[in-house]
Amino acid sequence: MIKCIEVEPGKKVDFKASAFTPIQYNKLFPSRDYLKDINDLKVLSEARKRQKEDGSEGDMSGVTLQMEDYEQFVRVAYCFAYQALSPTPRPSDAQKEFRERYPDPWDWIDTFETFSIYEILPEIIDMWFANEKEKSKVKNSVPAPPAK
Repeated sequence: MIKCIEVEPGKKVDFKASAFTPIQYNKLFPSRDYLKDINDLKVLSEARKRQKEDGSEGDMSGVTLQMEDYEQFVRVAYCFAYQALSPTPRPSDAQKEFRERYPDPWDWIDTFETFSIYEILPEIIDMWFANEKEKSKVKNSVPAPPAK
């Protein structure tokens, strides 16, 4: 799935999530576990969503972003942006340029002015978990006969 997200006014970024994402993430960040990081971000995003629905968004005792959460977000966003530069898992020239210009995610994230992570995070999380949803329905809804 490819999605264009407006990160800040006038600056849109393409992000891509696919079955190759966990492999790509672990290639870019060998010491990290993609599935753990994305699930941690999902928990944060869902808690933030509940907080917003409860109307307690201004309450500072609620869900706040910790530095580790921010670092996970930056790595995942960087990986998704990197993947969007190539139609296949094979490295493209655009990806090579991206890695030369931004050798680590901190160089890349520094190119943006301030933006609300709370607006972008749910969109990125939804991209990954939309890939996980079951695409087909169960063909045989009749239960198996009991064993004899």
